[in-house]
Order: sequence, then C-alpha cells, then structure tokens
Amino acid sequence: MKAEFNKEKILHEFSMHLMLKGYSPLTIKNYLYIINDFLREFQIPDTKSIQKYFLKKNISKNARATQTLILRSFAKFLKKELHIEFETLDPPKTSKTLPTFLTKDEVKKFLEVVKKNKRDFAIIAFLIYTGVRVGELINIKIEDVNLGENYVRIKGKGDKERFVPISLELSNIIKEHLKEKHHSEYLFESKRRKKFSPLTIQLMVKRYAKETGIQKKITPHKLRHTFATLALESGISPITIGELLGHSSLNTTMKYTHVTNKLATEAVRRISEFTNLKDIIENK
Repeated sequence: MKAEFNKEKILHEFSMHLMLKGYSPLTIKNYLYIINDFLREFQIPDTKSIQKYFLKKNISKNARATQTLILRSFAKFLKKELHIEFETLDPPKTSKTLPTFLTKDEVKKFLEVVKKNKRDFAIIAFLIYTGVRVGELINIKIEDVNLGENYVRIKGKGDKERFVPISLELSNIIKEHLKEKHHSEYLFESKRRKKFSPLTIQLMVKRYAKETGIQKKITPHKLRHTFATLALESGISPITIGELLGHSSLNTTMKYTHVTNKLATEAVRRISEFTNLKDIIENK
C-alpha cells in the first residue's frame, strides 16, 4: 500500500502527540529512532512491511515485540492523520523471565565496595532504598529534598509528582554527601557541577558491579527491582510498593493515599533494617 506524506512533518507531529501523552524525552527519542529506521526502506507500517523489516534484523523476541508496539503506535497515528486503513502486525508473545535483583547479602557487598566514594555511595544507596528510575534520580533538585522530615519529591513519568519517604540511614548518607556540595542545583552532579546523564549513572553502576564480582548483570533498573523485592521480603504490601515506585495503574483516593504514606514511611524503615544499612554505614 502506498500513501504520500511529508516524513519530516508527520514525525514532528507524532513526537508532539507522544509529548502530549506524557512520554519522556528519552522514550520519544527511542520511538523516533525505530520509526526512522523503518522509514528508510518502507513507507506504511502495515503487516507485510513490518514482517519484511524484521527479516533483516537479528534481534530477540522481546526486542521485536517492543519495536512492533512502537510501529503499531505510529500506524494508529497515521491512520487517523491520513484517513487510511491497513492491517498492522500483532506483537509476538514475549518470554516471561523473572527480573534480576540483588539479594540482601549482595546489597551489602555492593555497598561496601561503593562506600569509598561519598557521592557514588549516596547515588547507589538512593537507587536501592527508594527504587526510583534513573531518569527520576538525575532530575532531583536540592530543593526537592527534605531531610528534616525525611522525604524527597520525585517527578516521574508524564511529570507526575510523588513524595517518597527515606529512612533515617539513607537521610544520613545524603547529609554526608551534601557536606561536600556548595551552590549546587541538583542533588547529584558531576565533579564539574553538571547534571548527570542516564548513561553516566548506568556506567557507574556497571563499573562498581564489576568490582564486586557479583555474577549478575546489574543496572540501575535492576536496583529498582531490588528495592521492590526487598520490600516484599520485608513484608510490605504490593500496593504500598506500587505507590513508592510511582506505578500509574494505582487509582487511590486522598484518604487511601494518606494511609499509604504512613505505610510507605514504615516500609522504607523496614527495608533499611532488613538489609542492615546502619551496620554498612558504620562498617561493623
């Protein structure tokens, strides 16, 4: 099927469409990368074109499923904008693998290695003990942190804000980190006082993971899995965990949120106790 359209114009409109839906700049960039790659050889993301496109790509089933969903999203947009109809490929079923996470002992081993650097120790501990996304971490400003009442304001996906409680131990780690910062905007910055990129944090985690000798592929997102798993092992309700992680599928009333916040504060305290974070800080 052929349909004439201005590629540059339609991609700009599609990126605006994604932005209005609350997609992050990084997600939009990834979407446009896949779509641009497809449009180098094909015009309309119909079933036959998508099948031909994947014949030339040596990627996993999960990656193919993700890219199919991206192309289907673009196809839906084209149908509406160009008033045309065509069939679109269904994504393949993905393999259901259990998420990788660190055990309680591995968390201790990991933090012991990182502890030699106050800033990096604060970053890794923050990822493990709050479960924030790396994109959320790098955007935390000092004004978002309240160490008097032990909570941090997090701006999540689609600019949705949530308040995440932090344990007394994590609060102390952050205080030590802040002693070495002056006139900074962001909580975590490079030595040149520049905002971190997601890639820099990913490489930092990878470097320390290699030093630990732990035979697992550890990434910032795996540390998010670790937080969720430790929370479950500490006896925290999945609903409270979802609230802390900023999962958008949770629909709660103001009264329910108030109750959850009390549970959330208790949750982060129990996770710190469960992993003996105080002992790690004091090097016992």
